[in-house]
Amino acid sequence: MEADRNAPQHADLADLEAAVGLARLAGMLRAEAANGLYWGAEPEEGARLRRLRVHAAALMAEVDHRSSAEILAIFEGDTVLRTPLPGTEFRIVCGDGTRIVHRKRLGERTLGSRVAAVAAALGAEVPEGPFAIADTDLCNLPCPHTYLLVYEFATALDGGAVTALLEPGDPDLEGYLLELAPEASAVRLERKPLRVSAAVREILAEVAALAAEALETVDSPYGLERRERISALCEHTEAAEVAYPRIDCGDLAAPCVSTGADAAVFDDEGRLLVIRRTDTGQWAVPGGMAEVGEPVGMSAVREAAEETGLDVELTSLSWAFDKRDTNLGDSRAPMIMSFTARRIDVDQPIRLAELEASDHRWVTREEAAELDLFRGHELRVPAAFARHVPRGWPKRPLG
Repeated sequence: MEADRNAPQHADLADLEAAVGLARLAGMLRAEAANGLYWGAEPEEGARLRRLRVHAAALMAEVDHRSSAEILAIFEGDTVLRTPLPGTEFRIVCGDGTRIVHRKRLGERTLGSRVAAVAAALGAEVPEGPFAIADTDLCNLPCPHTYLLVYEFATALDGGAVTALLEPGDPDLEGYLLELAPEASAVRLERKPLRVSAAVREILAEVAALAAEALETVDSPYGLERRERISALCEHTEAAEVAYPRIDCGDLAAPCVSTGADAAVFDDEGRLLVIRRTDTGQWAVPGGMAEVGEPVGMSAVREAAEETGLDVELTSLSWAFDKRDTNLGDSRAPMIMSFTARRIDVDQPIRLAELEASDHRWVTREEAAELDLFRGHELRVPAAFARHVPRGWPKRPLG
């Protein structure tokens, strides 16, 4: 992935990689604490999650220029589900030949309004969708995990005029980022055990003890899964002599527009797999919340496997769906990355997760239109049918 392109040349590379890895680990533990508290917990579990947040801040302070208290004050402001943060990368070809790359996370302005506003300012057409996805976690930028939807524009304006009209980008997103086609974005890196110092090992031992305590007392299957993830993070380390360089872990207070991901799985007859949700009894495609430390494409693949038992591969991005651009109102996941997909093994049986789904169907476009679909899926399901390309056919381009 050529992640070392982002490494300062003056630092010992191994120690720098350890520092960036520790920032990543702290960010993942921050998310586990924030999400557990968001969903609600018994008093004892809530206290453990708040202690986990303290430990996450202490780990971040081992490498960041801010103190543990400063970082904790930021972490305590987490009130929404903590997922990878969505943003945009605009690649602009100017009339004088200048090429400009502009990166910025989403905030109060919606995805649709941002893209439309930039297109209008440039005198350019509005792209139908992003042609690629870039991910800071895959290239070891130490900032909060952010995925960027990459759009292309061409304008008659010169580079100076374009720079003047763009709002400032986010400095912590500067650096080398690999851009992947959406269908190729379900990437899982094989990461070596993280080298950690003695001081960090002491903190992680306390984190592991919290997880072990919860495993004995927490009844919720989701709480148990969270504790198993935390234990695995602590175990995937090794003691080492590490002199952590001070790094800038970026805008830790950047607003989080919580993101979900779903997979519209089609069979070779062009039928779509839908599941009946256990909670509402309505029909939906498999999906759920994206996780910090995991590309959003991989989140869609994981959710399909967890809810249906199917191993799938992505075939396209049908919609980068910002619910705030619609009349759907508030949601715990304002942003949904909606992919199309297909089974890797057409003979693999479906095994539904009982907590998530009670039934499944393969439906045609016409049959899907007659279903009682879960909120938002009445928009995303038709979009998935429009983007679906049968196996062996050439990919349908966006735009």
